Amino acid sequence: MGVKLDLMATAQRINANAIEALKEALSVAFWRKRDLLDYLRASIPDQQLLDGIDWLSQDVYKRDSVRRFIDRLATRQDVYGGLLLQLMSDVAAMDDFPQLAWLEDASGKIARAKEAVTRLRKYIQPYEQQLAAAAAASARITQAKAEARLRQGTVEALRGLRQEYFELLAMDDAQRRGFAFEKWLHGLFELFDLDPRASFRNEGEQVDGGFTLDNRHFLLEGRWRKALATKDDLGAFKTKVDDKAENTLGLFISIEGFDATALAKHSQRGSPLVLADGGDLLAVLDERIDLRDLLRRKHRHAAMTGEVFLPIHRIFAGSGTAP
Repeated sequence: MGVKLDLMATAQRINANAIEALKEALSVAFWRKRDLLDYLRASIPDQQLLDGIDWLSQDVYKRDSVRRFIDRLATRQDVYGGLLLQLMSDVAAMDDFPQLAWLEDASGKIARAKEAVTRLRKYIQPYEQQLAAAAAASARITQAKAEARLRQGTVEALRGLRQEYFELLAMDDAQRRGFAFEKWLHGLFELFDLDPRASFRNEGEQVDGGFTLDNRHFLLEGRWRKALATKDDLGAFKTKVDDKAENTLGLFISIEGFDATALAKHSQRGSPLVLADGGDLLAVLDERIDLRDLLRRKHRHAAMTGEVFLPIHRIFAGSGTAP
């Protein structure tokens, strides 16, 4: 009992007996008109629904005010059905009546209130599944909105990176684009909290950088050339990875992709490499997959099958090993 719902329509129309039970419970659970009005003000999100009713007038009986208000909701169940159910649930959950305890003949008044609430509780039982389903839907919506708000900054930054990516596509100077791409990759990995390190040179070798995912350390190399990456390109990068600490992995990104010989050479050999191409990056930029999830899928697939390259279309098709 006491489930909170959004103000929405209900799939199942509330029957007349349940509505009459609610009217009776409200009328006897609150002896003073002020107590009743205070309760409804705290329970009803749209205060305008309480307007136009003489709640406190000495010339209007309390039961008449309750009837007018509940009928206002009941006649528009297409709009207020969810609110009506919520009010029924809240009143049916009452088991204490402090507002009656100080009145004359308090025990008799409390007994009547308990009897009315028990009767209402009987009528609300058929709607409990509907209440639970509506509450679950409301919780999911609330959670989704909260997650959307939390991710808003990420989404906006990702859109900026997407715009920059297409600006890179339009560059004619390959060397200038290469440097810009290196900086761009650093920004992308930083956005997804992958702790990227900038490029470095070590005894004549150039590495575009590195990052950390799930406590695994990766070296990173990015290539933006018109030609496919070759087995020699991958071989040179693998040597750099092998020269680092044990269990170091390598992510090689080639925007144009990889030739078949390169994939055959480095697959099925316990390679420490994981490969990605421009299609992978576009899927991330289009918000179709989280970068971390993408890399986890690729790494797990490589570890389980030996294939160093799992294309994004196979991930979306459900092939490859699950994360």
